[in-house]
Amino acid sequence: MKDAQATMTGRSWRHFSSYWPFIVAGALGPADAAASSESGMDGDDVAPVSSTLALVAPLSHAGSDDDGSEFSHDPDAGDVPNQSRGIGSSLPGPNVVTTDRYRDVFGDMPLHDAILELFCRTAQLGGDFFGDNVADTAVMPEELIKRMDARAKALGVDCLQTLYGHTNTSKVHRIIHHMDEELRGRGNLWEGDTSENEKLHGSCKRMFRRSNKRGPTVALQMMRCDEAQSAVLREVVEADAGCSPRASTSASPTNDDEATIAAPPTLTEQLSFSGRGEREFVGNLRLSPALAKIGALLGLADNAWVTVHRTARIVARFEWGAPPTVQNVRAAASFMGKPWFSFLRYEARDGAVCWGRARLVLRSLGRTRRSCVVIQRMRRVDARPGCVLTRFGCMRLTWHFDSAADEYPGLEVVDATRILREEDVQVDWFDLSDRLGLFATPANKRITAAERRDARYFTNVFYPWTSRSMRPGF
Repeated sequence: MKDAQATMTGRSWRHFSSYWPFIVAGALGPADAAASSESGMDGDDVAPVSSTLALVAPLSHAGSDDDGSEFSHDPDAGDVPNQSRGIGSSLPGPNVVTTDRYRDVFGDMPLHDAILELFCRTAQLGGDFFGDNVADTAVMPEELIKRMDARAKALGVDCLQTLYGHTNTSKVHRIIHHMDEELRGRGNLWEGDTSENEKLHGSCKRMFRRSNKRGPTVALQMMRCDEAQSAVLREVVEADAGCSPRASTSASPTNDDEATIAAPPTLTEQLSFSGRGEREFVGNLRLSPALAKIGALLGLADNAWVTVHRTARIVARFEWGAPPTVQNVRAAASFMGKPWFSFLRYEARDGAVCWGRARLVLRSLGRTRRSCVVIQRMRRVDARPGCVLTRFGCMRLTWHFDSAADEYPGLEVVDATRILREEDVQVDWFDLSDRLGLFATPANKRITAAERRDARYFTNVFYPWTSRSMRPGF
């Protein structure tokens, strides 16, 4: 984790952290002593589940990052031997679960779930810093600061120091003890991604090239300075007069309607169709096993045609109250060389919230103009007992089949106006590695009907659909 922190900037760290919990959930897990290396999938060998022991057991023998002293200084408890505390500055090993501190914080939680909670809290606090998925990103009320302060202490004290010992770094100290002061005083933290400030150096370099150290003469510099000053003053005067420089040189509008700037769309029905679709016979679409029932779904014969497109534009509606924004829903077998089928959160006809994956974007049914999406349906399933991801707000999903004999998920035609927003859906890596081995991925396993029924997914509550602007305007 320290190497990742050293090599990632604030921007890359912020996006990577939203996926960390799901990756960690599949990389760590209880070792199954009864697992056999002969386990396979459709005759192909896969990694045994017991391989997870190789990732956990050696950690207890990892060397310490300190000077080798047998004592760790605790400002609250004094010098306490590492052996009596059971917690060192090395990576956490299986023996950490036997300590009193671990039981006080995590109770009977397994070690792999405790580490997963550490990463979930990291992603959650990072989202708070960037204003992810909140109604108003321009204000930071006192309740939010208190909640962030409590989450920071739970991350740094309860999770990080319980698992890794007393991590005496300046950044951890400032997050735990001084974050609330900085937020109340400035509304932001100390340093972050330096790429924004680095871009400002360009103007200083250009000023140096125009200085008398090199290049033009002093007279030319004075002429340029006078021209720049005159342009700035002219723009200030025009702004005070209520017109912009561009407006002063262009013809004035003839009526108030033309002068009014069009407001951004707030509903999907306000969007116009864009792009050219392709006509496709229903019989050709039915050749795909996943779309075998599309004819009956649309009520069209095989010789009827529809207009297919790769993208449908919607105005996303966020349940946390953020302003609506335009999103592109895609369903393409090849989009820039890779398949892209968007997961969606949509409203059913009875008003219930449902989930699914876009399989086909339609612009018309025959000559009837219609903007709709054919969706492979998903449904909620019960989470595992004590699931950490569920506790943080992620919902567990699986494919919805119309009957027990079907090999592919059921289909539903959803008008674009009923699509609420896109949804980031991640594989339940814990379930996948538990069933098929540690090194199984959706790309290297055979997708059979049985596997589609057994597959489990999670909605990504940490994904930043709306965030505070990284380039705020003045």
